[in-house]
Amino acid sequence: MKQVQIVVPFEKTESVLNFLLDVADVKNVMKFNADNAHVLQFRIPDNAVLETVEKLKSRGIGVEYGYVDILDLTASLPREAEEESNKMLHREASLAVEEIYENVKKQVSLSFDFIAFVVVAAVMAGFGLMQNNMVIIVASMLLSPLMGPMLGVALGHVVGDNSLFIKGTKNELIALAFSFAVGGVMALLMPILDPGLLARVVAGTGEFASNTTILTEITRRGNMFSGLDIGIAIFSGAAVAISVTRGDMSSLVGVAISAALMPPAVNVGMMIILGIAYGAPVAISIGTGSLALLAMNIVLIDVAAIITFKIKKLTPIANKSATWTGVMEFKQTRSASLYHTAPIEPVSKPEATAATFTPAPSEKEDSKETANIASKEPAEPEG
Repeated sequence: MKQVQIVVPFEKTESVLNFLLDVADVKNVMKFNADNAHVLQFRIPDNAVLETVEKLKSRGIGVEYGYVDILDLTASLPREAEEESNKMLHREASLAVEEIYENVKKQVSLSFDFIAFVVVAAVMAGFGLMQNNMVIIVASMLLSPLMGPMLGVALGHVVGDNSLFIKGTKNELIALAFSFAVGGVMALLMPILDPGLLARVVAGTGEFASNTTILTEITRRGNMFSGLDIGIAIFSGAAVAISVTRGDMSSLVGVAISAALMPPAVNVGMMIILGIAYGAPVAISIGTGSLALLAMNIVLIDVAAIITFKIKKLTPIANKSATWTGVMEFKQTRSASLYHTAPIEPVSKPEATAATFTPAPSEKEDSKETANIASKEPAEPEG
């Protein structure tokens, strides 16, 4: 359940309210008066968010005037009973395009944490490839943040945001460059990390022999990609696009994309540098094969995500009009003093008075005063 809040100028309130009730079929609209605008609030189910927001934008709300805010409601009472007659499969996104855009935009940003996760995931992927250990490779997929830039490329194309498209492409290339570099460093350290693997690569024996049928995590990603690899890339892109439109951007869904990107990227740097440094043609061949697999995965994942976004009816984001009007100018009311500090009036200081000193009476004056008091007292009659 979502709560939609609309802020409109006074002169637009009646037309917007009629539009909500008659065209958008919204019920239980609440209207609040503010000092400079009217606030309209109503609740709608998740599967109606995209359609309702698109109708509002077609009317110019949030594009030419006013604001539109979409709020999440964790729970709401009383519970609304589901209407059996309206139950159907909805292929529209559960979130508005603007909500999806903001969620993806956060994951596209380049930061220290993003680079750190790329390096750590690449190192773990390299260890997994060298040890032929699928568990370590899967662990590297969980850490890999490559899902964010890929989504930025696909969503930027669908909603017509060139800045998001370029930003996603740039950050994806940066992440792949770090992955290549980590693979190259691990190739140079292979005499220390795994001398046996280095000997087999240079000699072209074992799994690196030209006539062998043995496949390891390294050699399997160095052969020409097959139909299975194409299917993995296509369904990975579709799965992650569906998860984004539902608001379920969990790391587990990103594993599908990371599986198609991180291990091949590390394998490219490791095998090509290994082949150049030690004169091993078989390593260079594996590295170029991994590069082809990586390029194919990137293209197919983006294409599948774009098609899925279009199936989910995502449309370009409408930019704010040049004549956009938010609200009327603020008009001060009697309650304005509640929000502003009243001016402090100067307090007049009392005039200073000179202190007067009264000397204490002397002993003679005390005795005279006592005698006077005694003479004034009436004498008691004798019995």
